[in-house]
Amino acid sequence: MTDHRKISQALEKLLNSKTFSRPGIYKDLLNYLVNCSLKGETPKEQQIACDVFGKKADQEKELNVRVYILNLRNKLQEYYQHEGKDDTVVLLIPKGKYQVEFRMLRSKSIKQSVEKYSTLLFSAGILLVIASFLLIANTDKFRQPKQAIWKGFLKTDYPILIILGDHYFFSDSIATGRIGSSRDTRINSDEDLDAWLKTHPELIGKISKNKTTYINKQAPLGLFNIMKMFGGGVAEVEMKYSSQLKWEDTRNKHLIFIGSIKTLQFLKQTIARVGINYNLEHASFSYQTADSMLTFDNRSETYLDHQYSSLIHFSTNDGRKVLFLLSDADFGNMAAMKYLTDERNAEFPDSENNLNFKALFEVRGRELTDFKVELIRIDPITENISEIWP
Repeated sequence: MTDHRKISQALEKLLNSKTFSRPGIYKDLLNYLVNCSLKGETPKEQQIACDVFGKKADQEKELNVRVYILNLRNKLQEYYQHEGKDDTVVLLIPKGKYQVEFRMLRSKSIKQSVEKYSTLLFSAGILLVIASFLLIANTDKFRQPKQAIWKGFLKTDYPILIILGDHYFFSDSIATGRIGSSRDTRINSDEDLDAWLKTHPELIGKISKNKTTYINKQAPLGLFNIMKMFGGGVAEVEMKYSSQLKWEDTRNKHLIFIGSIKTLQFLKQTIARVGINYNLEHASFSYQTADSMLTFDNRSETYLDHQYSSLIHFSTNDGRKVLFLLSDADFGNMAAMKYLTDERNAEFPDSENNLNFKALFEVRGRELTDFKVELIRIDPITENISEIWP
């Protein structure tokens, strides 16, 4: 599907560039061809001469539209070699045609997103370090949690391991012909990539695993809320990315996972065993109750984002607490975390004896701002915990 908004932005940037500063006729010609192309029209030479140059072909025999098109094509090439080398939308005029092609360079878009998030996360990390240093010296700044769901993490001598879900990338050839990092929302682990390559053996050797990664906003913001309760010496806290996690890292520790459903790595088997499943292909969410399977549409509405977030909480035989907070989008998880750390919701759950349960939240909002967070239901986890968790 053609993204008219992105194309309009790319055209405006081109027309205001140094490359197209003069002569002005090439601005008019490019603008005209882009508009025709968006309408699905391919103008003839005579039509271009009349519409752009204001001259009828039979009156101005010396006007050579092909020369102007050639010069315009060269200007576009010059622009993308210098000023526009990082543009994610490229406008091209193929040889022998008077129609503009629009190419969306997904790899550049991903790279810019990674760089954006990397800068954000670096800054957030520095701020967290500074805040931690200041607050450790003033431990009264921290408040021990009032909600029963969090109190259990302070009852034993186990440290708390916080897992931040990070996204998976692999190496692939990109638009420039070089090797870069790519992301596919349905390939979220080494196992997913291996399974995909088995069905596409012609790409074995052309696609490989790499260490590029990033985390969504829900992870650092969730970490911030948790550290307000457990930081400053209140509890011993460790942190890992989900891509770094191994089963042995989870032993003799409480665990809190915050992240997208796409970032679970091998932990997704635990989620499936308690009857929670996000279907990314069909934007649906299923939730197993004692006697039925509930299915919800996870698609956003026209003017409102709509998400279902899930919570899983259980206690192991040796007293360790495990908590998962999951969603397939940032704002759903962020809203649920805000709900769970709000002292006004201290009654959730109603007592510390509710050891093993799962919960479902419905979140409605817009652009990462929640307007409504509603607890839909809480159900006991009846499965044997030793079969769910090591």
